[in-house]
Amino acid sequence: MFRILQKKMTTDKLTLGLWALGNSEGFHSKITAREAKDIIKTAYKKGIHSFDSAFSYNTDNLLYSALREMGVKTEDVEVFEKVMPYKSMRKKVEASLRALRTEHLTSLIIHWPSSEEQLFSALKDAEGIMEEGKCSSIGISNFPHHLARRMEKDFQISYNEYFSAPTFPSSPVEGLRNLKYGIFSFGSLLKDDMQDARKDLFYHQKEVLPSFLSLKRTIDEIAKEKGASRKEILISFALYDNPHRIIIGAGRKEHLDALEAPPLEERYYSAIMEEGMKVASYNESDNVFSHNWRGR
Repeated sequence: MFRILQKKMTTDKLTLGLWALGNSEGFHSKITAREAKDIIKTAYKKGIHSFDSAFSYNTDNLLYSALREMGVKTEDVEVFEKVMPYKSMRKKVEASLRALRTEHLTSLIIHWPSSEEQLFSALKDAEGIMEEGKCSSIGISNFPHHLARRMEKDFQISYNEYFSAPTFPSSPVEGLRNLKYGIFSFGSLLKDDMQDARKDLFYHQKEVLPSFLSLKRTIDEIAKEKGASRKEILISFALYDNPHRIIIGAGRKEHLDALEAPPLEERYYSAIMEEGMKVASYNESDNVFSHNWRGR
């Protein structure tokens, strides 16, 4: 007989990632603007008052509209706004501010490292935007650990958004407010039948799949013992090293169910980590995507 342990609502530690709600690229089902706004409103009503948006996601208008329909001002929620480090960066920041009907962002996040010259220029511009009062802070997103540490020494970086999941365990950057995403490994750890583009992710390759399935079994065994769902165990795993926020995605309102976390003992965390490292060992890149910044 399994033990049912007390769970804790974790919405105060969650940020809703809006990637799936805008252009719905990749393995997300295309949804209407009304459905997208309903997801944002459902998240807000559940206590998630933090949002991860981006000019390239085409979600700023959606976020503003959903908040307005609830009578909530943009200034009353957290908005982490990502922008690519290109010459057009400032124009896109201004466009995002207009779409959100605000003069101020929680943080401007530089998304994906580019050439070193372009990257330094973008971070310098971001600091200038912060000094103008258009954001409270600046951050970085999807920077490999060593590059994040380098940039943190030269610029006023407060936030670090990074992919970290059982399929690709990675460490936070000490001293920064870490925003961890990918905890469900793009939904693959929640689904048992891969009929969409998720099947192309590296952990579904023939040689990796046995390790990936072993990881799932380990998570399910822990979930059964603790009287929890697989999703709850993954949230507990993500919370273990106490990130500032966990970014979760949702393509339907029901994806926001079971946002609770039972306490996760070290032995359970270690068991998941051990299986996850076996999966990650097959990835030749230094991140879950195709970008490779080793040695840069």
